[in-house]
Amino acid sequence: MDNSGVNLICVSDLHINSSVAICPPVVNLDDGGTYHASRGQRWLWECWKEFSLAVKTLSGRKVLLLCGDLGELDVKRRSNQLITVNKATILNIVLDTLAPLVDAVDSLIVIRGTMAHTGKSQWLEEAIARQYDHAVHDKACDNASWYHFRGEIGGVKVDAAHHVSMGGLPWTAPNAANKLAFRVMSAYSMDYKQAPPDYAYRAHNHRYADSGNNYECKAIILPCWSLITEFGYRVGRELDLADIGGVINGELIRYKPRIGRIWALKI
Repeated sequence: MDNSGVNLICVSDLHINSSVAICPPVVNLDDGGTYHASRGQRWLWECWKEFSLAVKTLSGRKVLLLCGDLGELDVKRRSNQLITVNKATILNIVLDTLAPLVDAVDSLIVIRGTMAHTGKSQWLEEAIARQYDHAVHDKACDNASWYHFRGEIGGVKVDAAHHVSMGGLPWTAPNAANKLAFRVMSAYSMDYKQAPPDYAYRAHNHRYADSGNNYECKAIILPCWSLITEFGYRVGRELDLADIGGVINGELIRYKPRIGRIWALKI
């Protein structure tokens, strides 16, 4: 919390409706059937409830930044890892999943993510944002969601968008955050001739990184709420663990799964 008593909570890449991402334990489908969450999804849900409770117990005002890829439509039809393709049901699953966290905050900002995940013009995120009376609207476009948010939150200047590049090697994550901090600072001071933001938030990579105190602007690349997908296996990321969690007032809250004995299988 800053001196104004305002808390900023940031989460991203929930990919709700993916069968390997966060969802409630039981999902009601349109035909009267039910989807039961997998073991991994149940673990994500318990972490989500714990994170939401931590937010609920914060004192002062709370502003939630939902930084893109909130749902999963798999527009490119790259896999079968979807709970449903019914758009109305998908919206309901998203709202049910978000409820523990959204109900705990005073305001929320919805950032648009990737077309492949949330549809053309990221219509799903716009539809999600329009469900909440306490969502901060982009008045320039008369939209409930944002491609790029820039504003002061409790006196802290925040620049937030979804996409940022990050290499696949372990040491590229901090480099990506430092590059982002430098790029943002350069744009504001050289192109806009204005003060740079205090924080720049990005997401998309399912891995956490921050630039520390290296620059006047602190760049944070947010973690996710999704396990490895079929696509992850296809591109050779089978040994990588996604960073699960969120950021509260610039500080990471991370959840790590319990890894059992790997070499248990004997043939």
